[in-house]
Amino acid sequence: LFGLGGEQARVRVTALEEGAARPMPSPEAEEVEAEAEVEVKDVQSPEVELAAEYLRNMLELAGVDAEVTVRPPETPGDGLGRASAVLDVDGEDLGLLIGRRGSTLAALQYVVNLMVNRKAGSRVLVSVDAEHYHRRREESLLGLAERMAERVRQTGRPVTLEPMPAGERRIIHLALSEDPAVSTGSEGYGEGRRVVIQPR
Repeated sequence: LFGLGGEQARVRVTALEEGAARPMPSPEAEEVEAEAEVEVKDVQSPEVELAAEYLRNMLELAGVDAEVTVRPPETPGDGLGRASAVLDVDGEDLGLLIGRRGSTLAALQYVVNLMVNRKAGSRVLVSVDAEHYHRRREESLLGLAERMAERVRQTGRPVTLEPMPAGERRIIHLALSEDPAVSTGSEGYGEGRRVVIQPR
């Protein structure tokens, strides 16, 4: 399980070619559609309890000595507005569980949600976090969003970010949604989908 890869989330920024800005859906249709399909339930729901049980069993089978606690999501990085709960994994040396740029953590989260939804027949989503990785990543993405928005304000030219998972793209969209000078959209497909920041 812990050898599984996930979408890469490099944050190297590349400039778009000069010329007219391309029309892009905003807010991003993919995230809006995904949110509409998700059922948000209470942290004490049977689905969340089942997810925590599955995660504990998987960690035990993998020989990972860690404790799983359940809490409500607090920020977009936690999945606020989409996730029913955050399953926090606490222990020592959890770098292997997180993986390169969170890829293993993302794979583990995917498997847990898949198992719960098939067992419960619902569309509940839980976030899986370890060593507060998602919170640290969110802070990094918020800083990136502001830096790139400032670049767009100064140059008047759009910039595109490296491909990111849907949850990380959502953080960028939300961070800049109220900015009067820039707008965000996305381009590409699947693992190559990326956020574009452009002047309004």
